[in-house]
Amino acid sequence: AAYIIDNHPATAAFVKNERLGFTIPYFHNGEDHDYIPDFIIRLKTAKSNYLILETKGWDELREVKQAAAKRWCNAINADGKHGHWQYFLTGLSKVKEGIDGAMREIET
Repeated sequence: AAYIIDNHPATAAFVKNERLGFTIPYFHNGEDHDYIPDFIIRLKTAKSNYLILETKGWDELREVKQAAAKRWCNAINADGKHGHWQYFLTGLSKVKEGIDGAMREIET
């Protein structure tokens, strides 16, 4: 995934989200949890645009985490002070398509 992200023409910079402290809170089965997505990508655009990219196989909490990430993006985008954020959850074979889709969303 890192190779694909690094070589995508729309990638300005990216980081593997490991030990960075970037988490997305979610609530499941009566308890608070922290979701740690795989990558944060800064896209090559005139304004600040970011993509949170999760490359995931099977995870029973996939839908719960995806919903939490989308809520987080909506909240940060409503604030408007930290650029525009998107989220994409995919398998390894669709990483390029996720970045392409993020760029299409920005262009519309």
